[in-house]
Amino acid sequence: MAGAAGLTAIAFADHNSVASVAAGVALAERCGIEFIPCIEFNSFFREFDLHVLAYFIDHISPRLTAWLQEIHQEKKRQAGMRVRKLNDLGFVFTMRDVEKFAAGREPTGISYLKAIISREENRGDERIQRFIDGDRSDSPYLNFYRDYLRGGKPAFVPLQAVDTFAVMDRIKELGGIPVLAHPSETGDEVISALIEGGLAGLEVFSSYHSPAEEAHFLAIAQDYNLVVTAGSDFHGGAVKPNVSLGGVRGNSYELVEKLKSARVRGK
Repeated sequence: MAGAAGLTAIAFADHNSVASVAAGVALAERCGIEFIPCIEFNSFFREFDLHVLAYFIDHISPRLTAWLQEIHQEKKRQAGMRVRKLNDLGFVFTMRDVEKFAAGREPTGISYLKAIISREENRGDERIQRFIDGDRSDSPYLNFYRDYLRGGKPAFVPLQAVDTFAVMDRIKELGGIPVLAHPSETGDEVISALIEGGLAGLEVFSSYHSPAEEAHFLAIAQDYNLVVTAGSDFHGGAVKPNVSLGGVRGNSYELVEKLKSARVRGK
């Protein structure tokens, strides 16, 4: 898909997992596309679920493997508490339902919404109907996450054991470059605190951002000498039908070159 889209470089940034990186390395070599190992960590700071990208992380490090096991345990705790909060809101389903749709992976907004829709008890619930054929049906799984699971929403459960500053430090220890994903959901005050705490870059160009937001974050990155990255946040047509692979403004190979320079400098 990346080759068909004309991309010359790509990174897979799965949440809390590098399971796809080895396949990415092999496919990139076969397709003649440069591949950058990466992972996207969920982290917690000031009631925010902040997503921190780690470009060039040592994906085969035993220390990373052990750390990800710790994070997975915390994600299990979070999943159970999310189910309880959604149950308290009147949605009838169980953790077993969620696990069925997660299919052995960490549950996402897809897993929770599919689990809820699958139960007869929730049929006719106007809140869910919005995601089936109503005003939130354009991207139902992403919208469900935004409406119920992210920071400040009714079923938000913080990852208390995954502190954002500790995540940034450990990314650097593992040879990675910590970059804040889609900062438009964060706020400038939080971004300033993260920069003071060692943040190395901002995902300026994102499918989440308007041109005005991109200009704003580019100015911040330039003021603080931060790495600038671009991410389409492509999740496939079923999850984000309006997002294309690599389809973001400012998506140029110059960003990769500067990312490499930052790696050499050990930023």
